[in-house]
This record gives sequence, C-alpha cells and structure tokens, in this order.
Amino acid sequence: MIFDIQSRNDIITGAALTVSIPEEELDKKALFTIDEEKPEFILPFRYRAVDGMIEFTYRIGTRIKMQYLAGDRNAKEYAELWSAALEPLIECSDWFLKPYSFVLDAEYLYCDKNDNSISYVYIPSKSDCSDYRSLKEMAAGLARQVTIRDAELENKVLRSIMLDFNPKTFVKMIKACSSENEPSSCAPLPMQLEVIGQRTLPMLTAPAEQQGECGLTELNLLVPQSTVSCYSSDIVIDMSSRGKSKNKASKSLAEKSSGRSKRAKGAKNANKQETGEESLFQRLKPKRESSLKAALSQQFMAVSQVGAVAEQSIQSAPPLMQQNAMPDITQSISFELNGARLRLIGSVSLPPFIEVTISEGEMFTVGRYDSAAGKQQSCFEFDKSTKAVSRRHCAIERFADGYSIIDLSSSAGTFLDGKRLPPNTPCMLRPGYRVSFGNCGADYVWEQ
Repeated sequence: MIFDIQSRNDIITGAALTVSIPEEELDKKALFTIDEEKPEFILPFRYRAVDGMIEFTYRIGTRIKMQYLAGDRNAKEYAELWSAALEPLIECSDWFLKPYSFVLDAEYLYCDKNDNSISYVYIPSKSDCSDYRSLKEMAAGLARQVTIRDAELENKVLRSIMLDFNPKTFVKMIKACSSENEPSSCAPLPMQLEVIGQRTLPMLTAPAEQQGECGLTELNLLVPQSTVSCYSSDIVIDMSSRGKSKNKASKSLAEKSSGRSKRAKGAKNANKQETGEESLFQRLKPKRESSLKAALSQQFMAVSQVGAVAEQSIQSAPPLMQQNAMPDITQSISFELNGARLRLIGSVSLPPFIEVTISEGEMFTVGRYDSAAGKQQSCFEFDKSTKAVSRRHCAIERFADGYSIIDLSSSAGTFLDGKRLPPNTPCMLRPGYRVSFGNCGADYVWEQ
C-alpha cells in the first residue's frame, strides 16, 4: 500500500503527523484493539472519515526524533535501545497487529527522554505499508545514528543486519554480547554447510527454527563468486617463511666470505701504507672535495640571483596589491568557516560564540555536559554547572533557504525573541533573532 506522511506543526497543539488511507483499506479489528487500549510503542492518534478516506493524526508531544539523540552509548544503553526498538515488532501479534503495518523508517522513530521508550507510527490497514527491505534499512539507519565504542560488538551488529536479519534473534544476540557477566556467550549464529564442488562453504542463512519468526519473511542471500575465498575452509600454506630461512642461510655464508675478503683487503692496505704507496681512493679524495665546493658555490650564486630578482619584482609591485593581497584571502576563509553563529549578549560568564558550522541537510545540537555520561553527546555543550540548560536542549538544522531551531523537549525551554518554542516544532532563524536557552541568562543573538 502506498501512503504519504505529512508533517504539521502548530504553535498551540505542537508537532503532529497526518496519514490518509482509503476507507476500504481500514483494518477495523486492529483499529478497535488499539483504540480501546493504545500500546506505549505507538504514537497516540485520532482519526476521522473525510470523503471516503480515513485521516489519522499522530501527536508527537514531548517525544524526540531518534536522529536528534545520535551518539555513543555504553553496552547497557546500547542493548536497551535496540530492545526498545525491536521488541514492539516481536510482541505486536499479542495486540492483533501486523509488523509490516508499522512505518519502518528511521526518520519516524520517536524516543521519550524520560523512560527511553521508542514509539512508532502504526497504520491499521489491510495491506502492508512496509516490507522486509524497509525493516533492514530502518535497522541500518538506527545503527548509523546510535553507535558504540566496542568495535567487535558494532561489527557483529552490522553483520547481522546485512545478512539474515531477524529481530528476535538479533535482540538475543545484543543482550548476550552486552552482558558483562557472560562475555563468552557472544557467539555467531550457527551456519549450515553447503558443498560446492570440492569446496565446503558456510551458507549465510539463519537456521530453520529461526526463520519466519514474528511474521517477518526472511531474505535469501547468495554468496557472490568474489567472496568465495573469504569463507573458504581450504588450508593455505605460506612458503615465505622457508624462503626467508634459506635466504638467511645464504646471507650468513656471504657475510662470512665477505668478512674474510675485508680482512685480506685491510692487511693489503696496511702493507701499502707501510711501503708508502698511495691508494686510488686517497688520490681521488681531494678532487671530489674541490668539485663539491664548486657545485655548492654555483648553486648559492643561482639562489641569490633568484632572490634578488624576486625582491626587485616585489618592490616594483603596486602598493595596493601589497596591502590587500593577503587580507582578502584571510577574510574569505574566515567567512566560510564562521558563516553562522550565536553571539553572547550580556555579561554572563558563558562562551562568547557558538559556531554553527554545518552544511545543508545537517544538524547541530546544543546541550549541557553530563559527567554521568562521561562523553560528549551534543555538537556544542555548555559547562556542567550551567543552569537551566538540559543535557539535550535544542537542535539547529540547515536547509536550502536558511536555518531552523527545534526545542528538544527541554525542561527550561528554548525562547526565540522572548517567546517559548513548542517542543519538536521547527522555527526559522533570521539574523538578529534572540535565542535564549532557559531563563538564566544564556542569551545569544543569531548571526548569519
């Protein structure tokens, strides 16, 4: 089923999403179930019939898009987030819901900052609005947004998503890998063996008992010929070590023979010195030194001539070029680096500038450093003692026509020219606008 999601931002009601489907596509049983008791993992919504269509309006409230909460997590937080994201798809059958009636898109995943629960957009329709490919793309997008410093665990996550991704098996693997008490339980999925000619290869498919869980159809993957060597069980013998030992033996013999010849030559030269004979190298040494001095003096004269010509050209240049050549370059570079920023107003001891260096389509988050997290979670962070600034306070996004600011459900709020912004509702920034983080003096002016 093809559907379209529209964003709607209202100063009074806040941010919301609207979806319309044909009335004959409505799944009345699923609608009745979630209308009586709405699950926590679905955005609250209301619906109405309009000209043969059913229009759903989903209220976002204080929930935040997952893309604004990007950053590193520890092992426990990482496992909790993946569980909160995938368990609704595993347990949805208990609510008489279908997993592919969820909008499986990382852009429409919302998180509650209070309990870290994740909410979906669910469309109660008879036809599926998502598929297995959408599920894998959503998981890949979530893996890009939320990272972990454990490279081994992150590689296991990416490998599981790229191969036979199964939410139930995936959650079990994440919980086992993140458990500190069971470090050895992080084992890969058992693989079946397939004989191809004289070579035995592991098949990149999940076991039969793990396929088809939660109503999710598994995707059969074929191993390309270029990757056969990566999974081959053939034994490769490296002959380089034998060659090295042989070379070492021959080298030792050569060193011994050269040692004998050197001792013989030394004795011969000693005899020549006693007899007063002059060797060939002793005769050539004064000539080589004199030729080297002559070459160096010629190079020095050439360099001095070039320097004199350059100095003469600089002196003959117009005065205007000498004064303005370097400042023009410096001003253009500083303008590109400092194209947009927030400048502090007042006498509060806070950072004087907040440089917003982002490209079109990127976002810049502002928050407060949290010592409990132990790492930076926002693009710019105030000191941990800054009052009224939340750990994740607001975000600034850049579009083709300018910048917008979004309050991330902060406790003290974000103010634009003295008016508090509704949470999760983007508002355009114009040069000269006053941006206040809370009400304790963190006041800045937007410069662009």
